Amino acid sequence: MSENAPAEMPPQLVQFLLGGQALVVATVDEQGAPVTSLMTWAVARNPLTVALAVDLRNRSLRNLRMNPKVAIEVLGDDLCYGLRGTAVVEKELMESPPFPCALVSVRIEEVRDHAAAGVRFTGPRYSFQPGKEHRKGVEDSVYQELKGPAPTI
Repeated sequence: MSENAPAEMPPQLVQFLLGGQALVVATVDEQGAPVTSLMTWAVARNPLTVALAVDLRNRSLRNLRMNPKVAIEVLGDDLCYGLRGTAVVEKELMESPPFPCALVSVRIEEVRDHAAAGVRFTGPRYSFQPGKEHRKGVEDSVYQELKGPAPTI
């Protein structure tokens, strides 16, 4: 980790990552080549943790099992961050997704703000086609599962 990069996400990034944002997640395959995947089922649990729903059929999960180091690019309106961390499979099979996914927790070890002075970045967005609005309810269930149980005092 770079000595100058903070090891936790700032509050505005944690708030942005409460669900429904497209992220680019980079892993490394068995030959050492980088592999990127677009993931939307992601939630910041706190300034040090991002939880992901990773398709069991996806190369990313296989790669994470071999090498848990990941990089995540977060792009949003006036936000452009690079994160690096270590992934752990917390749950082999999530209950809420409509297809088999593992719950993967990423411990954030480095945060880099890639914003440039004088440049306004507009992030990617996605929406559901007419007739597919029910998917919003599915997503909300996935985000709740990624967040985990409410803390008790």
